[in-house]
Amino acid sequence: MKAYSLAKKTNTDELHLFEGQMTETSCTAAILSVCEKMNRNKEFAAWEFYCKKEEEARVLCANKGRKVCGTCVSHLYTTYR
Repeated sequence: MKAYSLAKKTNTDELHLFEGQMTETSCTAAILSVCEKMNRNKEFAAWEFYCKKEEEARVLCANKGRKVCGTCVSHLYTTYR
């Protein structure tokens, strides 16, 4: 099952979403954010949330508002073609 984590970028108020997988004890998080504009190993300041399911991540991101990267958050919504 997919897992989502939201991180604050160093020296900014930008929040970026990281996709990972649930494990038996926790979850993983990719090194690059969904938008690929934040590297967790180089620009990480703090987790806003960690290891959330898609529905919960969507609500938590919406509550954070405009600080969340639009490209990252759009990944949580379906695009019909």
